[in-house]
Amino acid sequence: MKKKIAFLLAIAMLTAGLAACGSQKTENDKSNLNSNVSSSAGDVSEDNSSSSTPDKSEDATSSTNTDGTASTPPAESTVTTQPEQNQTAQQPTTKPQEKPVTPPANNNNTQTKPQQPSNPTPAPETPAKSPALSDIAAAIDKALGVDANFMSFTADDVALNYGIGSSSMTEFVGKMPMMSVKATEYLVVKAADGQVDTVKNGMLKRQADLDAQWKQYLPEQYELVKNYKLVANGNYVLFVIGDNAAGAVETFNSMTK
Repeated sequence: MKKKIAFLLAIAMLTAGLAACGSQKTENDKSNLNSNVSSSAGDVSEDNSSSSTPDKSEDATSSTNTDGTASTPPAESTVTTQPEQNQTAQQPTTKPQEKPVTPPANNNNTQTKPQQPSNPTPAPETPAKSPALSDIAAAIDKALGVDANFMSFTADDVALNYGIGSSSMTEFVGKMPMMSVKATEYLVVKAADGQVDTVKNGMLKRQADLDAQWKQYLPEQYELVKNYKLVANGNYVLFVIGDNAAGAVETFNSMTK
């Protein structure tokens, strides 16, 4: 009887052990199955993440296991291309300075000036007249109506009355009335070089003396003194008082200009 009970106990323990082993195997198989499914889903999620663009990364970050539970993709699937965007944003925005471009000269506005001769031929100068002083005096005599009643000036007369020395002139001809009833008078001088002003100043001195002389004497003759003429052309100088003093100047200019 005891042996029978012991045998039954042994069979029961064996059965219980086999049942426990079967249950543990079932749990292990189930666990392995879930692990395989999760790994497969992770691989699929990783492939989708690597082949998608950064804008679609959210669609590839979630997947569902075959048993209906959500699986979390590996951390590597969340890697994006943000570093490249940051590098692009950090690039300097300052553009290199460009050299100003000088526009080409407008040749259409360039006018060609006529070329001037380097050594233009000067216009021929008209030679200065050099008439004989005696000819000038003869023409003035005619213009003033000088006759035998007039006397000619000597060098001393010119020096005394006009203050003109011989060194200031090369030639001279002068005449005045012998009788002191007329103020008609003339003196034509060919001055030495550089002495024209000296001769003219002497003639002005003579006019001042005649003005003082005739001022209280004959008014008609005094008018002639006030209307005296003094002209210089080159080295030729004329001082004249008379009724036709203007005609004498015209004659003098025509022969000396």
